[in-house]
This record gives sequence, structure tokens and C-alpha cells, in this order.
Amino acid sequence: MASAHFHVKGHDLASASHIELPSFDTGEYEASELHMSEGKAVLRVHIAGREPVQIAFACVRWHRFTSLYACPAEWISGYYFKVGVVGNSRELAEHLEADQASVKPYKQLHHFRIFLDKTGCHEFLAESADAL
Repeated sequence: MASAHFHVKGHDLASASHIELPSFDTGEYEASELHMSEGKAVLRVHIAGREPVQIAFACVRWHRFTSLYACPAEWISGYYFKVGVVGNSRELAEHLEADQASVKPYKQLHHFRIFLDKTGCHEFLAESADAL
């Protein structure tokens, strides 16, 4: 499987394994909001006293939100306030097998996950993730 593509403010981090949110006290986390349109998604994370942190996902083919109390421990570890790639993703494998489109709008897909305390997990099958 090819490595995922992460970007932070225009810098390609193809060798990186995650996008970490700026350092803050987790008690300062206030909320999140997700905007999706035409295969693009922007997750905004609101932190007290700061501009929202924004993460964009390109060529989104699938999204899942799971509330805090339904997130298994393995979904939290390694994804706590950071976007990471889910290895050996059953969801990604099933999607790729089911996708019968002759021309794909993406070069490759990755399963991205982020856990936001007090909220839950957001997951995306997308081509890339960018910190804006």
C-alpha cells in the first residue's frame, strides 16, 4: 500500500504518519464541525482562545462519525487529537472492492481517523489530508 499524503500549509509530508493538532490543554477543546461538499470535507476543531484548526480531506468517498462512548480504545490510541492512517483497514478494502467505476476520481485512497475528546471519532476514506 502506498504511503498516505499529508500536507501542512503547502508542505508535502508524504513520509509523515499523521497530522497533529497544535499543542493545547485538552480542556480547551470546545467543539468540532464538519462541512462536506462535492467530495471535499473540512473538519474544523474549535479550541478556546484560538482560531479553529482546519483539516481538509480531498476526494472523500466515505465518512463515518462514531460518538465518544461508542469508540473502542484502539480507535482512540494513536488518533487522540491527530489525524492518522488506519492500517489494514477493512472499510477501505471493502470500498475498493465494491467501487465499480471505470474511471476513479482519485489516484489512491487512505483510511484517515481522528479522535476528538468529548466528541468522538471522525473517519474518512480520502485521497489526502491537509492541515490548513
